[in-house]
Amino acid sequence: MEFLFAGIMLAGLLYIVLSIVGLTDALDFINVDGAFGAADLDGLGCSLVAVFMAGFGALGLTGSLLQWNPILTLIAALAVGVVLGRVGMEVLRFVRKQQSAPVTFSSEDLIGQSGRVTIDSPPGKTGEVMVEADTIIKYAVKEINGAALQRGDVVEIVDVDGRVLRVKKKRS
Repeated sequence: MEFLFAGIMLAGLLYIVLSIVGLTDALDFINVDGAFGAADLDGLGCSLVAVFMAGFGALGLTGSLLQWNPILTLIAALAVGVVLGRVGMEVLRFVRKQQSAPVTFSSEDLIGQSGRVTIDSPPGKTGEVMVEADTIIKYAVKEINGAALQRGDVVEIVDVDGRVLRVKKKRS
């Protein structure tokens, strides 16, 4: 009985490790999506089954080695496996919800903001500016009056032309 529980636990742990390092794509023929009632977690069913298997096998192996009652060991292992699978599902559901929040940012939101020049650029040429908003992002820029931009200059964004921001120098 120990070998059965150890095998189940190792299979679950192996799949979890393979999924962490990104090698589970070769196992796409296994499709258990929705096995835990998680239809909104497409592609995560195998991971949840692996968590169940690891928990089930670990408690079953422990119970077998400690010579617990086989029926109680099996019931406890099933309960622990289901609980771990459910907890895993809720954690993954929470993570997916956090990652799928809609992005409401557009480049037009940059107009009027300030940025700091990070690369010198000669007059009329493209330079680079770092803009600190919700995140810090670097953008390609051109000065609207054709002036040179020096590293450290503070500029104001006045227009967005494709992927290039049109800026003007702020007076120091």
